[in-house]
Amino acid sequence: MSMRCALAFVALVPLAACGGREPAVEEARPTVVSVAAARTDELRDVASVSGTIVPSSVADLTIYAPEAAEILELPKKPDDPVQIGDVLVRFDIASLNQELAALELEVLDAQSRFDRAQSELTRQADLFARGIASRNAHEDAKLAQATAESALGAARNRLDTARAGQTRSVIRATFSGVVAGLWHAERDTVRPDPSDPIIRIIDPSRVQVSVQLPIVQLARVVPGQTATVRAIAGAVDEEATVASKAQLIDPAAPTGEVRLNFVQPATLPLDTPVSVSILLDRRAEAVIVPTQAVIRDEAGTWVMVAGEDGIARRRAIRQGLVAGQLTQIADGLSDGERVIISTPADIVDGEAIAIAR
Repeated sequence: MSMRCALAFVALVPLAACGGREPAVEEARPTVVSVAAARTDELRDVASVSGTIVPSSVADLTIYAPEAAEILELPKKPDDPVQIGDVLVRFDIASLNQELAALELEVLDAQSRFDRAQSELTRQADLFARGIASRNAHEDAKLAQATAESALGAARNRLDTARAGQTRSVIRATFSGVVAGLWHAERDTVRPDPSDPIIRIIDPSRVQVSVQLPIVQLARVVPGQTATVRAIAGAVDEEATVASKAQLIDPAAPTGEVRLNFVQPATLPLDTPVSVSILLDRRAEAVIVPTQAVIRDEAGTWVMVAGEDGIARRRAIRQGLVAGQLTQIADGLSDGERVIISTPADIVDGEAIAIAR
């Protein structure tokens, strides 16, 4: 190749480069998101838990000793029928017997002192009337008699109270039922201790449902709330209402007991396992969205609304009832508006979006 041709070739290279087209800049693609439309419906917050059919709390009596005692009489045996007024257990309470003996002696002593004071008052009154005794002696006798009479009355009251307390030594049935448990026999010594029961009476015709609820839900339970009960192997719901809930003594307890009454006569036998749904709260005509669409941060509570123009917009809202996977929007959102549910916190206000199909 000649020098002229080589120079011509070199000169053409940059010209060809300058004359080429620059690569096109690729436009940003919209973020694909999943959405859910806000809808107006009833929102129900329900506590669902397993439970058991148990004797009603007013038809379940476990007897303990009122004090350290010996069992003198225990006439009922396991599964025996019980009628109102039947003697269930009779105790020999040593401390009560000793107290009665001491109070009886106190009454005898007070009676003796009163008799002497009364006799002395009669004598002083006669002497005073005859002008032999002084007025002071007569007044002293009257005061002594009044004091002795007051002491006698107080002693008799204490004895009457102690005798009334003897009813503690005999415990009778307050309802009809059957013996469901027996832990002692006659002549056993028993203690006034929850770990030392003597006999248990239940009425199997009166039952309730017992459930254990987490403390967070227990705080929202109040008597009268409605519920449904279904046997684990059953297909029919039975209506019930909350009767009572446990008063927590141990602050570290993870659960607390709730008792429910059946609205209609119970058909499920004792110890039947059941599933229970307690209606804790409800909102009629509530605007509802999936809970995952609601974001809370230091700026407040908000959702990302998917606009018809393909733009995501942050919207401040006021949250209402939260029921598991659904949340009520009390203000800030209308029925039919679409909210982003796929990681809405990662979407920027004003970002272009595309709805996933």
